Amino acid sequence: MSPARTLVLSSLAVLLAAPGTWAQPAPSPTPAAQSATTPSIERFLKIRTPTRPTVLPDGSLYVVDWPDGVNQLYRSRTGTADASAGGLERVSDFRDGISGYSVAPNGSRVLMTAAVGGNENTQIYMVGPAGETIAITDNPKVQHAVTSWVHDSSGFYYSANDTSPNDFYLYRYDFAAPGQTGKTTRILAKEGSWSVQDATEDGSMLLVQQYKSASDTTVYLLDAASGELKELPIEIPGAQPGTRANDAVGFLPGEKQVLMLSDIADGRRQLYVKDLASGAVTQPISRLGNFEVDSASISHEKDLLAVVTNEDGYGVLHLFKVPEFSAIVLPPIEKGVVSLSDLRNRTITWTLSNARSANVAYSYTVPTQVGERARVQATQRTFTDTQGIDLKTFQLPELVRYKSFDGLEIPAFVFLPKGAAKGTPVPFVVNYHGGPEGQHRPSFSAVIQYLVAEGYGVMMPNVRGSTGYGRSFQMLDDYKNRWNSVKDGVEAARWLIGEGYAAPGKIATYGGSYGGFMSVACLVEDQNSGKPVFGAGIDIVGIVNFQTFLERTAGYRRKLREVEYGPLTDPEFLTSISPLRQVEKIKVPMFIAHGFNDPRVPIDEAVQLAMALRAQAKDNPALMPQLMVFPDEGHGFAKLDNRLLYYDRMVRFLDQHIAGN
Repeated sequence: MSPARTLVLSSLAVLLAAPGTWAQPAPSPTPAAQSATTPSIERFLKIRTPTRPTVLPDGSLYVVDWPDGVNQLYRSRTGTADASAGGLERVSDFRDGISGYSVAPNGSRVLMTAAVGGNENTQIYMVGPAGETIAITDNPKVQHAVTSWVHDSSGFYYSANDTSPNDFYLYRYDFAAPGQTGKTTRILAKEGSWSVQDATEDGSMLLVQQYKSASDTTVYLLDAASGELKELPIEIPGAQPGTRANDAVGFLPGEKQVLMLSDIADGRRQLYVKDLASGAVTQPISRLGNFEVDSASISHEKDLLAVVTNEDGYGVLHLFKVPEFSAIVLPPIEKGVVSLSDLRNRTITWTLSNARSANVAYSYTVPTQVGERARVQATQRTFTDTQGIDLKTFQLPELVRYKSFDGLEIPAFVFLPKGAAKGTPVPFVVNYHGGPEGQHRPSFSAVIQYLVAEGYGVMMPNVRGSTGYGRSFQMLDDYKNRWNSVKDGVEAARWLIGEGYAAPGKIATYGGSYGGFMSVACLVEDQNSGKPVFGAGIDIVGIVNFQTFLERTAGYRRKLREVEYGPLTDPEFLTSISPLRQVEKIKVPMFIAHGFNDPRVPIDEAVQLAMALRAQAKDNPALMPQLMVFPDEGHGFAKLDNRLLYYDRMVRFLDQHIAGN
């Protein structure tokens, strides 16, 4: 063990022995104070809907559900999954749950990925003929990811960082006859993070892509036999030079053209068709050009294309027939964040998430002959365990825009308690998203709805650097511009005060991962104005020291993060944007929570912040930080028991420091 790691663990031991610090397991807490009419935070957190649905050819359904507190794979023979009714067949039984699953195109095989304790070193498993779990990979120091299937379902493609911890090579796995071992073949061994997006029917040519950052991805055609790579760029007249975010969607019918996504035109991801022989590039669906494309997927049969557009944070689903790209009428879908779940056998399955719909899934089977004005109806596939709470009473957010310090317009979603209005301030939580290449969207959140029910307002700003608004906006916070996004975060709170929604000192910062950095950094920037507005801060698995973060994060993530935050060769700049180096400016109470096994933002970050705040709080016990560490979690809290404990403590913290007079 390195001296630095030994020091961190020693410091953590000291912190865990201090008052105000919790480590799981712990005694069951006395519930946080709540109004007489609001259901408990536990009931809110137990609201659940089976997720990630896949409809099989026989009409049965696979879903992920967590009735026992962690995500496991289940199957429904009836084709529907009701979280409150039970009746699902449990397929997986991993102590820490599954991280994902994938069903073969013909439905014959199911793969699962799972890791231990949140360490993200996922292994690949197959569901055997008798329902048993069969390990395909077994190296706990390596991260594996299923990226695509062989066309006839006889095998699959996956990535792994087994040779170099910093690079993900590509492999093909071919299933064997029962009782025999399958065959693994390495198909690409090059520096970087690689994935297979699609393959020709005969497996001779693969669409692969290399991910360097959210704004720099490249698509290639890989000859499976020779290993030759040929870049497939998107070039259009008038495009400015520079890196591109290009993504492969898949081969079109005939396998002579490729459908791709690119932000080349005006910084927004759009659909393009590239002809493999001539190199010609065309835009097949111009009417989608007003919005950024969230995702696109071609069916295995190459007859349907599903596209989700990002429209001010809302997700809108579209369906087209290929290769002619004619629109297919879909059933009416309530406004919210729609996500594509599955597209096979002429059946499209999606989930709807908004303040009143907890990721409920629907599917629609496209008739062979579809008229333009056809009346269509979707089938609801999943049903929510509401815990007896009427979700229809939940508050919908308002989309607002505020001006930041330099005049840039920042979009944000604002949730207000029932009856709240301008001029009557309520306690507020400003929630910063992670990423930083992320976006707050008007999705279902039981935690937000609990806070709103208890009289809190919640604001979710999409500060510069957020996705969904084009490449230019996304890159406004890169490297030397990092702190400008922090200023955006403070201006969100100032807007709330200026509009009469909140009062100084009654606003808390909140965020996880990069949002955790924002939460801490905004408390620092808040003091620079001389007129502080925040009264508390909550940091979940957040970055506070960019130098130590980059040194100690998982190697494969370091390259990606240096592009965004700045390189380790520029320690002076990394220090300048590290809130830890200005910790003396944090003048409000902080609650810090972290998973001990976090490979992305190591526990070291929480320890450094807690130690620094503890040292400067000796003369002011009211500023003594509260630290919560979960020994069986990673980058976030996956287990229900841990979430229950964490959110109970979080609500207590908010009640103590920003609620009331």
